[in-house]
Formats: sequence, C-alpha cells, structure tokens
Amino acid sequence: MNIAESFKIAIKCIRANWMRSLLTMLGIIIGISSVIMIVGAGTGARDYIVSLIEEMGANAIMISVDATKATDNEYLTLDDVENIKNKIDSVESCSPMLMGFGNATIDSSAKNATAMIIGVNTDVQLAMPDGCSYGRFFTDEEYQANSPVAIIGSASAQTVFGYEDVTGESITIRSSGKAMKVRVCGVANIDQLAGSVGGSSAFTSMFQQNEDSLIIALFMPCTTLTQITGADTKLSSAFVFAKEGEDNDAVGNAVVNYLKAAHGNYSNSLYVAQNMATYIEIVDIVMQVLTAFIACVGAISLIVGGIGVMNIMLVSVTERTREIGIRKSLGAKTRVITMQFLTESIIICLIGGIIGLTLGILGAYGACAIVGISPKITWWVILLALFFSSGVGLFFGIYPARKAALMSPIDALRRD
Repeated sequence: MNIAESFKIAIKCIRANWMRSLLTMLGIIIGISSVIMIVGAGTGARDYIVSLIEEMGANAIMISVDATKATDNEYLTLDDVENIKNKIDSVESCSPMLMGFGNATIDSSAKNATAMIIGVNTDVQLAMPDGCSYGRFFTDEEYQANSPVAIIGSASAQTVFGYEDVTGESITIRSSGKAMKVRVCGVANIDQLAGSVGGSSAFTSMFQQNEDSLIIALFMPCTTLTQITGADTKLSSAFVFAKEGEDNDAVGNAVVNYLKAAHGNYSNSLYVAQNMATYIEIVDIVMQVLTAFIACVGAISLIVGGIGVMNIMLVSVTERTREIGIRKSLGAKTRVITMQFLTESIIICLIGGIIGLTLGILGAYGACAIVGISPKITWWVILLALFFSSGVGLFFGIYPARKAALMSPIDALRRD
C-alpha cells in the first residue's frame, strides 16, 4: 500500500465519522487560531508603536524639565533652544515644545472644537519624515514675525472639515480671553506626534463625531502661541536632533550639562534627556516577550488537542480491530498498518490546522480593525503553523498507529 492509498483510506474514514473528527480537530483549531491571532496582532501592534516613535526621528532626544522641582528661572527658554542648536557641535537642530489649549471655531462651518496646540519652530520638521500632505510648513520668517499660521493634523482636518486638504481655511482660537484668527498653511500627519508630546499616546481615539467633544491638533510658531495664550515662553520640553553618526545618549548628556551650567542648577534630576531610539528597543523587547508568552499559553491547547487526537485514534483502533486482523492475515505488513493510521492522524491535525489558520488570520484582522492598526502575518508563521499541526498529528498518532500495527492477526480476528 502506497501513500496515496493510505491517504484515500484516511479521508474515507474521516468522512465516515465526520462529527467525531471535527470535535477531535477542535483543540487543534483553537490552538492554531489563537497562536496565529496573537502573533499577528501582537506583531502588528509592535510595528505600529515603533513606527510612531520612529516618526519622531531615530536621532530625536526629548529634553524635559521636572516641573515639580523647577523654579521659573530653571525652565527652558527660546534662547536655550537657539544656544543648544548653535553651541553644541553634535546637535543638528532643536525645537521648542510649548503646549497650549484653546477653544477653536471653524470659520467656514461654525463648528466648535478644543484645540491642542503645540508651539514649535521649523526644526520640528525633522520629526515629520513625510512632511506636509497638503500645503507647506511655516517658514522661519513667519516664525520670527509671529504670523498667525498653523499646521493641522490630517485626522483633525478630516474630523472638523470632512476632508483633508484644508489649506487656506481659517480657524479662530480663543484662550485666556484673547482671540486670534489662524490660517491653515499645511496639513500633516501630526496627530499622534501631538498626542505623544501632550502626554496621550491614544490621541486619535479622542476624535468623536459629537461636536461637543471634537479635539484637533495644531502645530504653530511658538511665538504665535504665546500671543494667543498670553503665557510666558517657559518651556518644559524641547526636541533635540543629533547629527548623523552621533551617539544619542552622549548628545543628551551634553545638552543636560549645558542647561545645568546655563541655569546654575547642577541637580542630577531636574533636566532629563530621553533617547527616543531607546524607546524603540524597549517597545520591541516588551512586545516580543509579551507576544511569545501569550502565544506559548495559547499553544497549550495544541497539546490538549494532540491528546484528544491520540484518544480518538485509540478508539478508532479498537473499533477497527477486525479490519486490522483481516488486513494482516491477507499479508499487510506492520509498516503498512502504521502508515495507514499515522496518515489519518496527520490529516486530522492538518485539516484542523488549516481551519485554525484561517480563523486566526480573520481574528487578527478583526481585532486589529477595532483599534485601527494592521496585523502582520508572515509566510513563515503560516508555514510554521501548518508544520506544527502536522507534527502534533505525527507525534500523538505514533502510539495508536504502532498499537494497531503490532496487533496479532489471530487476536484481532477473535475480537467482536
């Protein structure tokens, strides 16, 4: 008997007991689908988080001030920003990050929203590798002239205007009893970046269709923002971009040392440099460990499913004892009987693996769609799942197959 004949007999036996075979596959289906879904969704989430950090620039360093300890004279100033850029050789550019909030009215539609405004300079464009989707970024001349211009986030534009290319539109912003009409000069993917700077990594989830809770993200000249809010230019944070080839940690330490000397405060904890590249490594490690751990937990059901396969195959051997006796009395060799039952075990697990793989992929896409990310399912994961399911069938099918093959034909024919 060749492999093709064993395959035909196995399919016939599975079809004859299809309900029992389906229930036997259930453990394999659950195990494979859970592992595929977790690995696919987990890898997609990791890539999404890493991409958000990379958007800020792999050479970006966030300099922050401990607001609970700093006095008014110890905050960063715009002069500090310029000096960091011009006096520290390893620094390519530096942008202030001044947070502000205001009530925004969309002039063309009279819609109201809360504006999350980040005051920056033109150097922040290094954290925007894709640049502006529409329009342009404000210029150095507009920054120096305190021009009422702003960059709006793509998601923000879609939320309040209903479309993305809103260059030239006007937004009236009110804060601290003051109002200013601001012209949108560009549209860029800054919503996540603004959320990160503002302390909310889930910024885009705040966008709702209810007008009472609309929130928009704006980048504008830091000098213009101070005019709207009336606040002093006390900066609690700034983005520093290291030159190509420079060590980010060393650059961060140089900036911190400069600030300590400039402000006469040599406290070790007042000024903090956070290397954004380090966050990528941390997120990568955490997500990989978490995904591997959860996948291992899901793989336990594969072992349970394998035990179920072995149990059913033992039942099948018992039910087909006379068939085995007849085959052996007619000259069937031990390896032929072994191959017959082993093939049936592998096919059951392989079919369960294919069904589980399909459900796992659909589950990964469904779970990721809820949070707005894309899963990542590679070919090696698919092949590994199919190989593993076949391996389970092979491993847990050996004992029943050998038991059937080593059965004495005389004893088998005596069974009822």
